[in-house]
Amino acid sequence: MRYIPLCLVVLAGCASVTPESLQRMPIAQVCYLGMVEPDKQQMVADEVRRRNDDCDKHKAEIDRVHDQEMRAGATDSGGAQGTSRQSGMGMGRY
Repeated sequence: MRYIPLCLVVLAGCASVTPESLQRMPIAQVCYLGMVEPDKQQMVADEVRRRNDDCDKHKAEIDRVHDQEMRAGATDSGGAQGTSRQSGMGMGRY
């Protein structure tokens, strides 16, 4: 339940994501954003590298964020998110 407001904030801010706004996000949200927003992958990679972290360490939390967004109806089941999540793209590269 606590992820729903956070997910909505991430989705609402996708168009205006800056390196500074990524610094305020939890690492799982940053990684998820890189998975679902291909045009933001480089910015996400830079932030994950700055934190000296790895998205693979946060897979369970990223999956929870994805599931919350699916339940909230924020994504469609045939979009790039499902493909990225299933194939693992976007994880481990950062």
